[in-house]
Amino acid sequence: MISFLRKIRQKLLSQNRVSQYLAYALGEIFLVVIGILIALQINTWNQQRIENEEESEILFGLKEEFEINLKEINYSININTKVTEDCLKLTQIIRSNSIGNNAELIDDLLVRIGTFNSFDAQTGVASEIVNSGKLILLKNDALRTQIVNWLTLLIDQEEDILFRSDNYTMNLMPFLMKRFPLANGELTKKLPYDKKDYLQNYQEKSPFKTQLRDSDYLEFENQIWHHKHNNDYVSVNELNIKDFINITLKMIEDELNRKK
Repeated sequence: MISFLRKIRQKLLSQNRVSQYLAYALGEIFLVVIGILIALQINTWNQQRIENEEESEILFGLKEEFEINLKEINYSININTKVTEDCLKLTQIIRSNSIGNNAELIDDLLVRIGTFNSFDAQTGVASEIVNSGKLILLKNDALRTQIVNWLTLLIDQEEDILFRSDNYTMNLMPFLMKRFPLANGELTKKLPYDKKDYLQNYQEKSPFKTQLRDSDYLEFENQIWHHKHNNDYVSVNELNIKDFINITLKMIEDELNRKK
């Protein structure tokens, strides 16, 4: 093709047809420019296609990850709500001065208030796209901000989780261990993840009795109140996280629908 065009130019020059030669040269330049622009446009379209495919892959990955997190946060909310309810039941028994008449219920409640849950979010997809710089592939600015805020939200939640756990371990448990036969709670304890009954629990009640003096009642109530208080902070955070997840899922689904 280039050889053919060169022959035409040489023929025009040899015939001293300068004006026609210039017009032809300009036309040839125009064709070259058009060819370059078309090639650039094709390359742009191809790049956009690749980026759209990558964005769709990211959106599907985020959707799956947030759906798993929604299921897990609902599970955690359910458990921690029951912990709060059991703390309130214990407080009622303490205030009614009827601990001695509710020994079995006390044993059960003391186990149940220790079965609080910590939501452990899956963040593999979200962390990967942020750390790799692929976040820019998400065309929705609000969704990009939402993903960054998601990771920050989880970091903030960890403080209350650790505070609840530390208080339970360092304050409430030492108080209970000096005053209650905690092994009795094992008679009714069943760990949800022990589906094949690998673990063995106590089969007989402890021979030891509750050692609670009159002066201990106030501290007992305060210990339970403090544990409930810390658990409530975690529960409120989890409810906020659930709202955040639902909003994020709606944004992701809207983007996926837009791409159809």
